[in-house]
Amino acid sequence: DPRGVDFPYLLTMLHDSFMSRPNVIVVPGGKMEMAIQLCITPLLQQLMDRRGRARQMEGLY
Repeated sequence: DPRGVDFPYLLTMLHDSFMSRPNVIVVPGGKMEMAIQLCITPLLQQLMDRRGRARQMEGLY
């Protein structure tokens, strides 16, 4: 699901990458670790933020 994904930013950060489909970025093997970090870090941050809010609502934090 490509909603909320900044594909132009990812393409800029991942040299020699390109879009093969509207929601697929092809990344050179040497850039795979950086690509994973760029994609996963925002998702992990969202999960941590939600966890913090849930704990505050439960009075555990």
